[in-house]
Amino acid sequence: MPPLSQLWRRAISPAQGFRELAAEPVSMSSTVGRLLLLRTPVAFIEGLLMYWSLLGMYRSVTDMGSPLWGMILNALPPEMSPDDIQYFLRNAPALPPLAHVWPWVLLAAPVYVLSLWLHDAVWDHGCLWMLGGLKEKRGFRISLIADSEALQVGVFGAALGLLSGLPGIGWILSLPVGLVGIYFWILRGFALAAFHGCPTWKGVAATILHVVIAVCCLSAFVMLLFILFTQAVG
Repeated sequence: MPPLSQLWRRAISPAQGFRELAAEPVSMSSTVGRLLLLRTPVAFIEGLLMYWSLLGMYRSVTDMGSPLWGMILNALPPEMSPDDIQYFLRNAPALPPLAHVWPWVLLAAPVYVLSLWLHDAVWDHGCLWMLGGLKEKRGFRISLIADSEALQVGVFGAALGLLSGLPGIGWILSLPVGLVGIYFWILRGFALAAFHGCPTWKGVAATILHVVIAVCCLSAFVMLLFILFTQAVG
């Protein structure tokens, strides 16, 4: 595993740091191994915080004494009986406690890291190809290595992002944590450009194009669902 000082240097000076790294031989097995060692613990903690938040949300939904139901009951029409709702909520299944779930979260953490890595590499490679940033002798394997190295540097952003999952105070930190997340997202572009030997702007543009295409696809999907819904009710 590389020293954190090296990763931090690439985080604050990505153009130079990744170009120096790209000049050295990097094997696929070694970079993926370092990626799993660095990001799996963070993914595990993130999974625990997400399930903890889910438990809190579920309790507020199934407990009619919660502030959430205080607002809902005041808005209910007279024909709806709170007793019927209470009967339904009383029979709602209970979620397993965190003590029973954490082993599954631990098993899922490395799977999540690998899926994130593959997802980013496929999108970044495709977007860089659309921008003409790929060279003939540098294929998808280079993008896999570049994204692996970038995600290792991104461990700082991922660790900071855990703060936004803290119950009660996480929402206060959402904006600064989100800005840091955007920085480390774009940082992948520096790694792509360094390993593929293309201009830095093409690597950064590829990561931005990734977002643009994803948003357009999601918007088209939502629009399609809206059209289907309006036709069904019409």
